[in-house]
Formats: sequence, structure tokens, C-alpha cells
Amino acid sequence: MTVKPISPIDDNSKDLSLKVGGDLGDLQISTPSDCEDDDTDRNTEICSRSVDSVSNIPSSLLHTSNAPIFGNVAVANSKNVHLGNNTHFHGPVTIKQIIHSKSGVDNASYTKTDEDATPPEGQKPTSKTKVSSTKKYHIHLWHKVVIIATCVIVVAVVFTLVFLQSKTSKSHNSSSNQESDTSTTNTLIAPNHLRIVSRTDWLAQPPDDPNLDKLRMPVPWVIIAHTATENCYSQTECVLRVRLIQMFHMESRKWDDIGYNFLVGGDGSAYYGRGWDIQGAHTLGYNKYSIGIGFVGTFNNVSPSDKQLEACKKLLQLGVQLGKLSKDYKLLAHRQLQSTLSPGDKLYNIIKTWPHFVNDTSDLSSLIPPY
Repeated sequence: MTVKPISPIDDNSKDLSLKVGGDLGDLQISTPSDCEDDDTDRNTEICSRSVDSVSNIPSSLLHTSNAPIFGNVAVANSKNVHLGNNTHFHGPVTIKQIIHSKSGVDNASYTKTDEDATPPEGQKPTSKTKVSSTKKYHIHLWHKVVIIATCVIVVAVVFTLVFLQSKTSKSHNSSSNQESDTSTTNTLIAPNHLRIVSRTDWLAQPPDDPNLDKLRMPVPWVIIAHTATENCYSQTECVLRVRLIQMFHMESRKWDDIGYNFLVGGDGSAYYGRGWDIQGAHTLGYNKYSIGIGFVGTFNNVSPSDKQLEACKKLLQLGVQLGKLSKDYKLLAHRQLQSTLSPGDKLYNIIKTWPHFVNDTSDLSSLIPPY
């Protein structure tokens, strides 16, 4: 810093006299020409002269437009002059945001972070509060492994359940088809059991007259006939055949319901027609004395299956057990009472060997019950 003298005391001595007021410490004033001349001791003394105080600064200097002023000191005609406290930084600089200024005004540009959180009273700040958010929520490799393994296990369980359900459904459908296509499952598992398909199951139409004549119990006769239709060997086929027979009887022959009390299908099941208690329409003149059983199919040249025959035998046994049939009931073929080929030669030759079959029908009047 170079300060020009306020007023020269002696042109020859080049001595400068300044009085500075206030506590400014050591203030050294020198001129460039004197400091550059190292020949005389006097110049050296002038360059290092210490001034303790300066006073009486001319008002013209104090009121200079661009003169820096610090207290009672003013400097004019100089560049790069700094008065007061100055801080110089060398190297990297760290700038920290302050929540409040000394004046108590909030710093609008400040963003509060986890580092500024004040710990509770009596608790010292720990290193955990200094952990950055990126480290706090960092996903480690073992986290990824656990998540992937969990997803794989869940997917495997779901696929396993779907596979087992599909396999169970297929097995159920297969068993149902096997039951309908080959034989009744209950018949194979329990030989003494008879599966009777209700009217609801084979989708029967309601009778046109709900007040049909009833049979007198126990019924003394059983008449075997065939339906003279296509044979059936599965439940689906037999249900269709029974429904078509009922439609033919009701719509073509104008009967109130299907004519048979029961029908026996090639699937080994008995289909409920009019039942045990209602008088049938299968053999004219003998319906009120008998239970009519129709074998689904035509058996002039084809014999019924063993399952179909067994189902008929079990139905007769069941009728006796329920008290619907007389214990000494009479078994007759349809052709013995009317001019017809029913129940077909093959079936007729089989039932002739069954118990209770009546071989001699020359005197029917003796066989007819007295009512």
C-alpha cells in the first residue's frame, strides 16, 4: 500500500509526518522511490518508520468520492486498498449452511438434512446420525439374493398348486368318464350296491297328470321288456335314451309319463321311471298288478351286458327288501302277455333261468291276483 504525504515538511529530507488517531497497531508508511533506494541509511530508516498516530486529516481527503474510509483514516489515489479485517483462503474451501443468521432471520435457501437433527437431551450424537441417506438405504448383494430366492419359491408354490389342481381335475374327469363309459364305479367297488339314477338326474319331464293311479303293495308281478331302441353303455348315452323314450311315450303315444316303472341301462345303473308306487303303462291289462322293467336296447340278436343283468337282479332284491314286491313275486316276459318280440330272444332266454320266472302261462286267470 502506498500513501501520499498530506503535506511535505522538507523537500530535501522527504520526511512525511502523519498523525493517526485510534488503536491501529503498527502502521508503516513509505514511498516507492525511497524504498527502492538502498544507498543511504536515512532512506532505510524512512521506509521502516512506524507511525503510532495520525490526526488532522484534511477534510478534502476525507470527502474524496472514491477514497476508502476506515474510522478516521482515509486513503486517496491508491488502488487495491483494503481496510479492516480480511480473510484469505488458500486451497479447498468448505462452505456450511447456517440455519439462522445472527440477526434471527431464516435462511430461505437452507435445506435441512439428517445431520442437523438435534439428539434428545442427555444423549450424545452417535455416528449413526451421520450416515448419509444413500448408505442408509443401500441394497446389499445378500438382500438381492434373498428377494430373488423368495420370488422363486413363491412362483414354484403357485405353479405346483395349479399343477396339482389340474391333475386332480383331470383325474376326476377321467374317473367320471370311466364310470360312464365302462360301468358304474359303485358297482365295481361295492358289488351289492345298486346305483339308481333319479328323475332329476336324467332330466325327466314332469308327468302330465300328477294324480296317477297307485299300485297295491306288495306288487305280485314283475314284467321284463326291452325298449327296442339303440343300446347304451355309458351314463351319457343311457340318459339320452331314457329321455327320448319318455318323449316318445308322452308326445307320440299320449301317455301321462314314461311307461316303465324302472329302466336298466348298459352302464349298470337303474333309472327311476314311475317308481315303485305308481301304476305303469307298459303291458296293457296287467299294469295294475306289476312292476314293469325295461332293458334299454334291442336284444333280438345281442345279449345284454353282465352289468345290465346284475343291475336288474339287484333291483328285484331291493324291491323285496323294501316290501314293494311280494316275496313270491311272479317274473314274466313281455311276450308272454302280449303279441310282441319284447324283450328279445337273447334276453328272454336269459331270464327264463332266473328264480320266480313263470314258464307256463296257459292258465293266466289262475295267476291274476283277486282284485
